[in-house]
Amino acid sequence: MRYLFGLIYIFSAILALMAMPKYEEAGMVVFENPSDVSNSLLYFGLIIAFTAFILIAVRHSKILKAVIYFLIFLSVFYVLSPFVGVVSIVIAILVVVLLAKKPHWLVINFSALMLAAGITAIFGISLEPLPVIILLTILAIYDIISVYRTKHMISLAESVTAINVPMLFVIPRKDGNAYMGVGDVVMPNILVVSAQYFSNSPAIGFIKPPALFALIGGFLGLMVLLYIVEKRGGAHPGLPFVNFGAIAGYFLGLAVV
Repeated sequence: MRYLFGLIYIFSAILALMAMPKYEEAGMVVFENPSDVSNSLLYFGLIIAFTAFILIAVRHSKILKAVIYFLIFLSVFYVLSPFVGVVSIVIAILVVVLLAKKPHWLVINFSALMLAAGITAIFGISLEPLPVIILLTILAIYDIISVYRTKHMISLAESVTAINVPMLFVIPRKDGNAYMGVGDVVMPNILVVSAQYFSNSPAIGFIKPPALFALIGGFLGLMVLLYIVEKRGGAHPGLPFVNFGAIAGYFLGLAVV
C-alpha cells in the first residue's frame, strides 16, 4: 500500500511539472504578485471556504458532483493536452461520463490524479516558494486541529467516500480500502512546482535541485505517515509529515546548489 501511494505521489508531481508550461501559456495564474505572502492567507481562506462548501453540499450530492466533475474535466484537459492535443477533450468527457455512470476505483484514482496535477501546476506557478512555505506550515497546523480536535476533516473524508467523488485516492485491500487525500499530494507538490518555476538554479535532467529535493522530502514524509497508519491504524493528519518533509527537502536542495 505504501509504495502504491508513493508512486501516485511522485507521478502527480511529475505530471504537474510537465503540464506547467501549458498552464503558463493559458495564463492560469491565480495571484498577480506571486511573492506576496498575504496570498498564503488568501489561499488558506479559499481552502476553508471550499471545505465548508463540501460539508454543506454533500447533503445535495448532485450539486457537489457537478462541481467536482467540472473541475475534473478541466484538469484532465489541461494536464493531458501537452501530450495528446485536442484528444484530451475526448478523454476528459469520457472520464466524466465514467465517473457519473460507473465510478470504478481506477477511474476515481485517474480522475484524482488529474485533479491533483492540475491544482498543483496552477498554484505552483502562482506562488513563489516563500509564500508556499508559509501556506504549508499553516495547513499542517490546521490539519492537526481538523483531524484530532474538531474532526471535521474525518467527516469530510467519509462524506466524499460515500458519494464516490475523486477527492481521495483509493487502494483496495482484502480487509477494506485504504485512502489518501488529494490534498496530501497537492499541497507539498505545490512547493515542488514553485521551486522548479521560480528557481534560477541549473536543472539536473528535467528538474532543478530545490524541486527535486522538495519532492524527495515530501515522499519520505509520506512514507513515514503511511508506516504510522499501518502500525497504529486510525486517522492521522498527513500534511505535517508531507509538508515539512517537502520544506526540509527544499532547503536542502538550495544548500547543495
